[in-house]
Amino acid sequence: MVGLKANNGLNDTNLWERRQLLRSQENVRFVDPDYFCALAVSCRKISRADQSAAGLKGLHSEDEDLYYYVEEERLDRYREGIFQADPALQLV
Repeated sequence: MVGLKANNGLNDTNLWERRQLLRSQENVRFVDPDYFCALAVSCRKISRADQSAAGLKGLHSEDEDLYYYVEEERLDRYREGIFQADPALQLV
């Protein structure tokens, strides 16, 4: 499980290192705020899986056993309307 196990040994590491540790795990996906919000309101079996010590908001998909994370600062900018989607990711 990514949740508490990942948090236990990270007391002396900085924010970036905490995020990198999560990124290296096979069942973890970092997503953009649009996708994160879409997951949050989807019909999937989803539960919260925030990683406060790493500054991440998270969701756990029970069906896929995947954790989806978005950086809190990106989500805040998205909520404030400041978020700019990467043009390379936009559908034409």
